[in-house]
Amino acid sequence: MENELNLVALAQHFSDEDKAREFLEKLRWPDGPICPHCGVLDNAYRLEPKPSKKDKHVRKGVWKCGGCREQFTVTVGTIFEDSHIPLGK
Repeated sequence: MENELNLVALAQHFSDEDKAREFLEKLRWPDGPICPHCGVLDNAYRLEPKPSKKDKHVRKGVWKCGGCREQFTVTVGTIFEDSHIPLGK
């Protein structure tokens, strides 16, 4: 990607939600995930998505803190937290 970022370039580069989430994680947590609930650094692990029998939707990008045991995603505490718009849009 060029040095100049514009909306079109971003939309093309991050059209996939997984790529957009990965970019946000690297941008927000360059030294590893930080729990937004207790502030512990790099003591979280990614939960593997498991579809339930009732709902076929698989929620990706969920982390669990090893300290306080709370779940979170990269969007917690950001402008994207309550947005229903996918990250790839």
